[in-house]
Amino acid sequence: MGYAVVGQRVPRVDAREKVSGRALFTGDMTLPHMLVGKVLRSPYAHAQIVRIDTTKARSLPGVKAVLTFEDVPKIPWNSAGFPPSPGAILMEDQYILTDKVRYVGDGLAAVAAVDEETANRALELIEVEYEVLPALMDMEAAMAEDAPLIHAAPQNVMAHMPIVIGDVDQGFADADIVFEDTYYVPKVYQVSMEPCGVAMAAPDMDGRVTIWTSTQMPHLVRGITAHALGLSTSQVRIIKPPVGGAFGSRLGVVNEPIAALLAIKAGKPVMLKYSREESFLATESRHPIKMILKTGIKKDGTFTARQMTAYIDGGAYATHTPSFAGPVAGWFLAMYKSPNIKVDNYSVYTNSTQCGAFRGYGNPQVVFAVESQVDDIAAALGLDPLEIRLKNHPCAGEVWMWSSWVIESCGLDEGIKRASEAIGWGEKRNKQERLEYAQGNGITADSTKKRGVGMAYMMHVSGARPMLHETSAAVVKINEDGKANLIYSNSDCGQGAGTALTQVAAEELGLNYEDVFITKTADTDVAGFDIGSHASRQAYSGGNAVKKAAAAAKEKLLAMASEILEVPAADLEVAEGMIRVRQEPEREISVAEVSHKAHFGSHGHQIIGAVSEEPPGNPPVYAAQFVEVEVDTETGVIEVLKVVAAHDVGTAINPAVVEGQIEGAIQQGIGYALTEEYRYHPGTGKPLNANFTDYKILTAVDMPEVETILVEASSESGPFGAKSVGESGLVATAAAIANAVYDAVGIRIKELPLTPEKVLAALEQKGN
Repeated sequence: MGYAVVGQRVPRVDAREKVSGRALFTGDMTLPHMLVGKVLRSPYAHAQIVRIDTTKARSLPGVKAVLTFEDVPKIPWNSAGFPPSPGAILMEDQYILTDKVRYVGDGLAAVAAVDEETANRALELIEVEYEVLPALMDMEAAMAEDAPLIHAAPQNVMAHMPIVIGDVDQGFADADIVFEDTYYVPKVYQVSMEPCGVAMAAPDMDGRVTIWTSTQMPHLVRGITAHALGLSTSQVRIIKPPVGGAFGSRLGVVNEPIAALLAIKAGKPVMLKYSREESFLATESRHPIKMILKTGIKKDGTFTARQMTAYIDGGAYATHTPSFAGPVAGWFLAMYKSPNIKVDNYSVYTNSTQCGAFRGYGNPQVVFAVESQVDDIAAALGLDPLEIRLKNHPCAGEVWMWSSWVIESCGLDEGIKRASEAIGWGEKRNKQERLEYAQGNGITADSTKKRGVGMAYMMHVSGARPMLHETSAAVVKINEDGKANLIYSNSDCGQGAGTALTQVAAEELGLNYEDVFITKTADTDVAGFDIGSHASRQAYSGGNAVKKAAAAAKEKLLAMASEILEVPAADLEVAEGMIRVRQEPEREISVAEVSHKAHFGSHGHQIIGAVSEEPPGNPPVYAAQFVEVEVDTETGVIEVLKVVAAHDVGTAINPAVVEGQIEGAIQQGIGYALTEEYRYHPGTGKPLNANFTDYKILTAVDMPEVETILVEASSESGPFGAKSVGESGLVATAAAIANAVYDAVGIRIKELPLTPEKVLAALEQKGN
């Protein structure tokens, strides 16, 4: 079905203000008499604070507030942005400031002063005596029987999540071959353009505090911050200005409680803005996971049993990790059909920064392991890597084990077909044809550079139901000039959600895109309750709420137009700002005229539609990514030459935005595969690369050719058929690259990143 606005490549609603540099981010703001906040951070990974003396800092001229553990509410809390839900395991092991530091960078004191120089000097004047404890920097050390406890969790295991379906022992007995492999993926950091941890807080005379913050979820941050401060939810107001990227790093509370408490204590506004290094030191990153996979399979490629034991490094505080173990299990359960499945996920404390959300939320880790092993299984059985996936993936009409709901639509088969053709799969996987292809590109048989192609597939969600509540709210009001305002708790963090939601509203209302104006700044005092930006939910969950709110407004609009035109409302339609009689299109009236009469007629009112609801489902999305690489066997360097990414997105509300999401995600996926790893000194726990000099992310010049293929398998329950796209672009990338490397040089590296050192070591071992 053709649409007037949906499916069009209209400009983003925030494009002009961002490209012009006029967008006002939290860190750009100022208020009269605003103070500067700073946090004193631990130089040790694990230590008890024996004594802390703030006398000199408090007496320093210009210092207006000094806080330590003694000054904060003794209310344990959890910073993860989860609503109370069946799948939320909220272990409350945090305080606003701590009296026992658990990672290098842990906050033990905070100050507010008239300027940055004074605030930094105040931190220097705080005297701290530590009892240093052993730093447990990896899960093996943390789980040792004699290891000191980071929290009161036996052997530092905060949680164990077991899942059993069928009888895996019988499944392995029924298998023709059983494969066992161990994979490891490291801690990596989100590195958004705007450093994570920017908040400005101001108290008022009525006992409330307003916080401007760079967040993904204004309403949940309001509730968590209020709890940590010992306030009621309505005593906290959250305003979210534009956000300079998030990728999960702002999914929950970052430093809002510290900023708020400093402001309350000082009685003045406080800006607490983390530097780039502080963001690395003190905010959440992607979970490292060790995954042990055991898979039983028949010679025809039918799975008989699948088993995963995963050890998830949560860092110093629980935050997301016990809940995060659920999706990690879900990704594994849902990828391939098998009658017998077993999962054991262990969440472990270590003395590194706490881990949390990062685009994909456990899926990139699991897919790297699963898709690496599936490729090896296909090779061992002499099966086509494409066919083993096509044969075993869950499809439309089947129950998806991630959600236990029926799959609405599936575009994977089409995606695999189109992407494999685009990469030249048949030609480049054929040894003779590949040799001819290589020679045609100047690569001789004795060249140190070898080429290969690989692929991986993934499934992802369009929200977090049924594990988490997914409430969205929208208000659409038509103004007296016929244009509309869309009031939404917009958590657009750069992904273009505000643009897509505006298109949904315009399409449903029958207005032109440029005649609908979405609130670009979210305000918990104004917009209805919304869970926020996570789980790729904005277009699906938010889109449904917006569509229904627009439909409610349109119903009232047409009811009034029917009185004016003296025809039943059912006989009317609205398009391009005009209301027409279906059978008599020459009889028409503008939306502006109808709305003006509504405002100023005998029964004056504004036409408004409002909706607050959970979405009707959670349709999965699919992707097949194909990669061509070149491996230099002399240096170990892997170069990604081309990526073809075929993604089933339901309906692409704005194809340009969808393509941008996929392409940006692929950049992160390549970095995850080849260069990125947040590293610590194994003895002291000090970060070794907490900056852009040493933490290696890809730039524009490092990017390969990327071809994006949009497969539109429309969702029955999505707004105009839309599903998700936000996270899925990077999920399969690392696995596809690893499989391409194997195709090129015959080495299987089971640990990310695929560095030159690992390549050379694997090649040497292969040669032996």
